[in-house]
Amino acid sequence: MFLIHWPTPARDNFVDTWKAFVEAQKEGLVRSIGVSNFLPEHIDRIIEATGVIPAVNQIETHPYYQQRDVREFHERLGVRIESYSPLGHGEVLEDEAIAAIAEHAGKTPAQVIIRWHLQEGLIVIPKSESPDRVQANIDLFDFELSDDDMDRIRGLDDPEGGRTGSDPATFNEQY
Repeated sequence: MFLIHWPTPARDNFVDTWKAFVEAQKEGLVRSIGVSNFLPEHIDRIIEATGVIPAVNQIETHPYYQQRDVREFHERLGVRIESYSPLGHGEVLEDEAIAAIAEHAGKTPAQVIIRWHLQEGLIVIPKSESPDRVQANIDLFDFELSDDDMDRIRGLDDPEGGRTGSDPATFNEQY
């Protein structure tokens, strides 16, 4: 899968890049194409220009920044969401509600958060350098969060202040 990492709107070249990705996919050079950090208006532009809908959009998503309106837009188009910073750079791990759910489930806060992502229908790839944490991150298919637990976590959303990364509408750095 190839992803355009940022739309960098001030440069306004993401549509041309998307066209190149579409061509590479047509030629069989890449199986899937998608985007990262694209807002609905960016996705609308690439679809309008090519007729091709991204397979995935990798966006910041965690219990403090759930992006429900953006996720609904993606769901209507059939674009899968891949959560980056799924643990919110770690601060969500300290949340009292998450800790209580984890204690009740006999799991770690990270396992509860990752499980929440999965039950929300999100793709989640948490990262860790610790082999023990990697194993713990995999060990979460033996429990489910209740509807009450899910609602409690949904209640942690802070659309105005939960973002930990850059704003895709204004981010224009080069890599």
